This record gives sequence, structure tokens and C-alpha cells, in this order.
Amino acid sequence: ALLTGKPLLRGSRSAIHAITMDDSEPFLDVTGQDAALSDREAHLLHQENLMLKQRVTELESVIEQTEGLCEVLDDVDVDGSFWPGFQARASWLVGLLILQSCSSFILAGQEEVLTAHPVIVYFLTMLVGAGGNAGNQSAVRIIRGLAVGAVNDNTIGKFMRRELYMALAITATLVLVGGSRVILFHGSGMDAFVITLSLAIIVSTSIVTGALLPIVMHKMR
Repeated sequence: ALLTGKPLLRGSRSAIHAITMDDSEPFLDVTGQDAALSDREAHLLHQENLMLKQRVTELESVIEQTEGLCEVLDDVDVDGSFWPGFQARASWLVGLLILQSCSSFILAGQEEVLTAHPVIVYFLTMLVGAGGNAGNQSAVRIIRGLAVGAVNDNTIGKFMRRELYMALAITATLVLVGGSRVILFHGSGMDAFVITLSLAIIVSTSIVTGALLPIVMHKMR
């Protein structure tokens, strides 16, 4: 009745003894049913028992998969302590800030190239932003899939193939738009080629990495 939305079978309300998680006990006790309960009704009740037990098992599996996915958000409770949430979030942001600041060493080593081709500097934010946005999209999708149980050992291969195709399609689209932007407003054909090639590498690797990292971390926990 819980699964189908239909009312309980006539005469079966008195037979509902308990709902239990113990495998040795059924969800619905059909042993003490009224004498008027037919064999067909008893069979339907037994099927409902099996369906309910299967559904509970599926929900338990989903709950187990979601554990540990978003520990940094454990401080959502507005009445909770401030400092544990601050430490969890600030530590990640400081680490990412230090890691991203390492790009200054790479730029310093390419000073002559940037001086000869200043147009590259104009599009650095476009390149970095496109990679971050593409990677975030992919990561959010896989995390949500893991949380709701849509991504599991049986579907992970199909999901990753889809992300590879998506990476190719999105990369081609962004390369077309980004290359046109460079040619129309700032750079030469060579500048456009170098920037769009960089854009293609950044976006494609960001999408694949964004999909892989949550899966790897989920397997390692």
C-alpha cells in the first residue's frame, strides 16, 4: 500500500503487527490474519513485504554512499559552533590560494614571450575561468550522482564515457567562440591559434579531472 498508493486490503489492517529491519521477521505479520483473508490477498501482502524490504535496502545503500562526500558542509546548523566550520573552510581556501599563486613562477619564466605577445595576458582570465567553470560543472554532476546513488559501480563506466564525449563537444564549442573573440578584437591568426589550443587543453583536462577526482576520493575514503 505504501508503494502503490492504494488502501490496505480489507481485513489486513489487523494483521499489521510490526515493521522491522530484522531479516528473520517480515515487515507485515500475515500469520494472524482474519479467517476471511484469501490466499490471493496473502500473496499480495507477501509481495508488498518483499518490495518494502528491497526499498529499505536501497535507501540504506544510498545513505552509506553519501557519507563523507561533503564533510566541509557539516557546519550547516546555524546554532553550531563557529570555529570548526571556519577552520574546515579556511584551510581549504588557504591551500588552494597558495597552490594557485604558484602560477606566478610560470609567468615569470615566460616574461619574454609575454612581452613579445601581450595579447596573451588579455586572455589569461578567460583561460583560467573557462577551465574552472568546466571542471566545477563536471565535479558537481558526479558528486550529485554519488549522493543520490545514480553513479555506482555499475554505472560509473557509462558516466565517464558520457563525460568524455561532453568534454569533446564543449571544448569544440568554446574553442570556436574563444578563437573568434581573439581574432575579432585583439590578436593575429597565430595568437588565436595558440590561445585556442591552450583553451582546448585546459577545458578538456578540467572536465575529465573534475569527473575523476570525486570518484577517486570516494573510493579512497
